Amino acid sequence: MTTVIFKATDLCNSNCIYCHAIHTDHQNIKVMPYEILEKFFIRANEFLTEKPEERLNIVWHGGEPLTLGPQYFYKALEFKEKHCKDTSKRISFEMQSNLTLFSREYVDVLKKLEVQSIGTSYETIPAVRGWGGKEGSDKYNKQFLRAVSLLEHEGFSWGIIYVVTKLALKNPAGIFRELVNLVPSASVMFNPVTYYKSRPEQFAITPEEFVDFLGAIFPEWWHDRNRLSGIDPFNALVDNIINGNTNNLICVDSGKCADTHLSITPDGMAWQCGRASDWGLMDYGSIMEYSLSDILNHPQKDLMRKRSSILKDGECKDCRFWDICHGGCPLDSLGETGSVMHKSPWCWIK
Repeated sequence: MTTVIFKATDLCNSNCIYCHAIHTDHQNIKVMPYEILEKFFIRANEFLTEKPEERLNIVWHGGEPLTLGPQYFYKALEFKEKHCKDTSKRISFEMQSNLTLFSREYVDVLKKLEVQSIGTSYETIPAVRGWGGKEGSDKYNKQFLRAVSLLEHEGFSWGIIYVVTKLALKNPAGIFRELVNLVPSASVMFNPVTYYKSRPEQFAITPEEFVDFLGAIFPEWWHDRNRLSGIDPFNALVDNIINGNTNNLICVDSGKCADTHLSITPDGMAWQCGRASDWGLMDYGSIMEYSLSDILNHPQKDLMRKRSSILKDGECKDCRFWDICHGGCPLDSLGETGSVMHKSPWCWIK
């Protein structure tokens, strides 16, 4: 299955302090025109017709996808029904949203798109997420909690990606407890804040600091791991180490992202993944010119496919963590060294 991080808009209604600065202007197109949106579904149908064993998982992303308004998603549904009549059952949708704009107006169309799960982010520390300052984050959190109440009422599932910044290092256990008590499914992923170029000292953390954060919360998770089975990176790593499940690793550790991920931006350009499109790295051309098969066979994709074997025989030779790391995220390697053919500077956390 190929996951498409579908960034139909660069617009966002929030101003979170750690958010990646967009390094590319995507040809100054902030919202994907309907012409490109329709072309995507034409390309999706071509791809799935060519490859009857394949599936596409479309993740509405941004920016903030709910700034598009309900009508935009109805238009996407119309294009899907028009162009993907014989392949639609192999197209699924998810969403990554800050949820503050979620309302009943979105419920019908998201259910028609069969969106069942919405990923989001939440911050326990004041003035980090929101519209600036403590007052802005308080208002943001109130709208967020109102939205998740409606989500749950309407039968959607949801989970949190928590971005660990330097501010979070003061109280890892308190943050962990608040998050796992907030999400009914206890689905929380902890990621380090990452930057491509500028690394603001007040927010950026080192691999060592991320390890300290994870080390502080791991005993609590381990003690209650059967109930808290949705906590990552712990769940995926332990499942791999103890149960030998090699299919449960997150994208940065899988060593397979060349074949599993793609990102599309408002201008119709294809990129390796969501961060690649934010950072202006590894573009594969426009869907207006190239098919998805052409894009997935781009020479840079082929280079990515060779990465694992090169690292396994080179920088990562004899590393006892190879099976849970595979050299880490190639985007981190590219940003740090200028080449994907090096291990990630975040490998140390393993």
